[in-house]
Amino acid sequence: MMSVDEFMKQQYLTLRDEIRASKARIFLLLIIGTLFIPAAGFTAKASSAAFAAASMPFIVLVLMIAFVMEQNSIIRAGTYLKNYVEPHIEGVTTWESWLESNVRLRDTDRYFFGSFLLVYFLFYAVGAGSAVDALASQWPEQGWYAAAAYGIGGVWFIVVLIRHWSMFTHTT
Repeated sequence: MMSVDEFMKQQYLTLRDEIRASKARIFLLLIIGTLFIPAAGFTAKASSAAFAAASMPFIVLVLMIAFVMEQNSIIRAGTYLKNYVEPHIEGVTTWESWLESNVRLRDTDRYFFGSFLLVYFLFYAVGAGSAVDALASQWPEQGWYAAAAYGIGGVWFIVVLIRHWSMFTHTT
């Protein structure tokens, strides 16, 4: 049978590994998004592929939600460490407690989160405009359906941003 101390140690190590893996996936999402989205959008527009252009804004939304999901995983693991594992460690300043006591250290996280979402929002807006243009050029009478769908997607994007901004930019 595992002792409580050994169990807490294993939880700490496991959750730190989960955080490390989520950070790696976030970096991968950043690279995929900043390279793939513009290249695929340009290719779709250049080849007059209306359906490819039409799918680009939704791909941006999926990448954005994957980013939010990974950030949420990091926040969940860090909160659990701070509230349930680190209180059992006496006499040492633990990572989550130290990070929370140095709010300025989270400035980069706020800037990164905001910049990521700003860039993806711009990708979405450009992609949606391009998609509406591509779809309306083939089916002029149906263009407003596309505009409405992408408008709803844009509103959803803003709702997600507002809902998660505080959670991803504060330590408490």
